[in-house]
Amino acid sequence: MLISPQSVTLDASHFELIEAMTDEVVILDATGRIVAVNTAWKLFCEENDGDSGSHYVGANYFDICTAAVMDTVVQAEAVLDGLKKALKTGASYEGEYPCDGPGVRRWFQLNANRMTIQGAPCLLLQHRNVTTRRMAHDDIERAHVQAETFAALVATTGEAILTYDLDGRIISWNPAAEHLYGYTEQEALGQSVELLYPADWSTSVFEYRDQIIAGNLRQFDAVRVAKDGTKRYVTVACTPIRTLSGDIVSISNIHHDVTATRKAEEVRDLVSREVIHRAKNMLSLVTAMQRQTANSATSMIEFNKSFGDRIQALARSTDLLVDGGWSSVDLKQLVRAQLDPFSFGQGEVVHVAGPSVSLGPQALQLIGMALHELATNSTKYGVMSDGRGHIECRWSREETGGLRFQWRETGITLDPSLNKASGFGSKVLSVLAPAMVDGAATTETSEDTLTWTVTIPSGHLGDTA
Repeated sequence: MLISPQSVTLDASHFELIEAMTDEVVILDATGRIVAVNTAWKLFCEENDGDSGSHYVGANYFDICTAAVMDTVVQAEAVLDGLKKALKTGASYEGEYPCDGPGVRRWFQLNANRMTIQGAPCLLLQHRNVTTRRMAHDDIERAHVQAETFAALVATTGEAILTYDLDGRIISWNPAAEHLYGYTEQEALGQSVELLYPADWSTSVFEYRDQIIAGNLRQFDAVRVAKDGTKRYVTVACTPIRTLSGDIVSISNIHHDVTATRKAEEVRDLVSREVIHRAKNMLSLVTAMQRQTANSATSMIEFNKSFGDRIQALARSTDLLVDGGWSSVDLKQLVRAQLDPFSFGQGEVVHVAGPSVSLGPQALQLIGMALHELATNSTKYGVMSDGRGHIECRWSREETGGLRFQWRETGITLDPSLNKASGFGSKVLSVLAPAMVDGAATTETSEDTLTWTVTIPSGHLGDTA
């Protein structure tokens, strides 16, 4: 036991009191001077490169706190104020403060109680190492903050995030997932994640689960189905979720919607093929125009004039089709410009009927591309090849404000490619054209009739002329 030779004098009962305590204990006099320390305090000093001679007996504890305040130890000022208040009023003080050693973090709990020695007020300070509890508390706080941050991120991100357990049941579902697939959180939770799979999807959730757990699968492309039946093309990032002990308890998925990109790629591919296809058709058409013009011309001068006029008409039709800078074009103008170069020498084989409608650039290209395909086929196999039969181009506005356009050709020999779902002409009419405006198209054929119908949403139509 070390006792300050100055200030108050301690008796045996004081020594026995502080030595019986396992915590590091010191006694301060009224001025804050350390007048006695116990063995636990002495050992702590020696083990942590402190004053191993006097063990700070005789030093002023208040001055140590003041120095700590100057060193920006936030808790030191509160400790100093608490100790002085306890000494003055007799109210107990309890607080915690950091006391880091070389390369180690430490926290201590300080309890101060006033006692009277020889009629003078003194303080009994008890220092208890609470590093383990404090660090555990800090870890919990950090985990809580991280969990709150992650929850906020999941709730506000634009990416669909969902989690399912090892049986494939959905256990978390963020707002973006609801937006992408149309199911509310209440509808999705507890359901198998295969709720989103197309009916013919070949890979089960358990196959995905096993590959993810084995570390063989981190990302894959997939098709998923929304509540309203809409197909969504997604890139799925996946990872297992583990407990603190390392056990895998669930699988996390992030679904990145790439539907627009996939559709754009499909349209781009078809457009590229359409450019080549149209170029070939154009050459065939020019050749046919040249041959028929030559058969009917009586002189080279007449041939040059007639052939040149028809080439110019074809060019004007093409300009209407591809010039996206136009804000709108009258539908009847487009139909005539597109079909006139094909119907030369055939008389009135095309009947056009419908209200005045202005087309936006996308709808203009849709109708123009389809008419070019239909007219080219008709030139090869149908009415425009021999003048027998009849073509009707009719359109009407729907109750929703959209447009219904129909080509009906009777008295024909069908283009063999139109009877094949994989034929390019069929893809232009059934896939490419409607995809340009998110519309719908159908092609119906019988022995001598072909009917192509397309619907165009109102958003792709201009003001009525």
